[in-house]
Amino acid sequence: MRKNMKRRLILAAFLLWTATPAMAAQGTCENFANTMTKHVVDIFHDTTKNEAQKREELTKTFKEAVDTDWIGKFVLGRYWKLAKANEQAEYLKTYREYLTHVYISKFNEEDGMDVTAIKLVSFVPASNGNFEAKTLIQQKDEPDVHADYLLTEVSGKCQVHDIKVEGVSLLASGRSEFGALAHASGVHGVVDAMKKKLAN
Repeated sequence: MRKNMKRRLILAAFLLWTATPAMAAQGTCENFANTMTKHVVDIFHDTTKNEAQKREELTKTFKEAVDTDWIGKFVLGRYWKLAKANEQAEYLKTYREYLTHVYISKFNEEDGMDVTAIKLVSFVPASNGNFEAKTLIQQKDEPDVHADYLLTEVSGKCQVHDIKVEGVSLLASGRSEFGALAHASGVHGVVDAMKKKLAN
C-alpha cells in the first residue's frame, strides 16, 4: 500500500511539469511552474475521461515532460560510455518504455482522486543552469508530502531531470540499481532486467 502511494506521488510530481510545446515556449521554467501547479490534478479529476483515456493522456504527457534519455544515460553512469553503439540504442529504447511503464501502468482513478492539490512552495536557481522547485502534494486523508524537482530548460521547454520524494532521489536510486546490474552482467543484463519487468 505504501509502495503504491509513493509511486502515485512520484507520478504526480513528474506530470506536474507537463505542458504542450506552445505552453512551454511562452516563458521560463519559473513561469511555467507558476501556471502548471494544478495541471496534474485537473487530469486526475477530469470526469469526461475514463481511466483508460486518462492513462493514455498521462503517458503522452509523461514522455513530453521527462527527459528519459538524459536520465537513462545518467543512471547507467560510466557503463554508458563503455557500451557499444547498438547496446546504447537498445538500452535507451527499452529505458523509455520501462520508466513510462513503471509510473503510468499503476495509475487508477482512485489514486488520482486522492491527490487534492499540488502547491508550488518555492522556485530557485540551482547549479549548472538548472532550477529547483519545491512543492507540497496534498492528499485526501493522508499527510501532505514535500517533493523537490530539478528542472532544466532547453529551447524554451522545461523537462524533469530529477525528483526527490521523502528524500529519495530518482537519479541516486536509479544509478545505484542500474550500476550494480551493469557491473554484474553488463548493459545487456540491464536491458534484460528491464524487459523482464515489462513482461510481468
